[in-house]
Amino acid sequence: MISTKSPDPLQSSLLAVTQTAVGCAVGLLIAGKLGRRAQKVTAASLFGIGALLVMPVIIEVVSNAVVGPGSARGEQRRLDSIRKDPGFPDDAEIF
Repeated sequence: MISTKSPDPLQSSLLAVTQTAVGCAVGLLIAGKLGRRAQKVTAASLFGIGALLVMPVIIEVVSNAVVGPGSARGEQRRLDSIRKDPGFPDDAEIF
């Protein structure tokens, strides 16, 4: 199934920042302009920032796979909510 929903702007911007940070980290590892220790520290810092920024996206994808609407757990939760909810608000007048 293909989703026609546009991606969340926050997630797409975080993904862009993550890719930039990882790209900078790799570039610093390859570059010979800095001292070896400064290269390693800067690259590790940028790589860590990139990993931290991508974590919410990874958590959301895994969460949707485990309890999303298409999973067995998600379907069970939906059925349970349908069975327990009478469908009418408490203050509704039923004739």
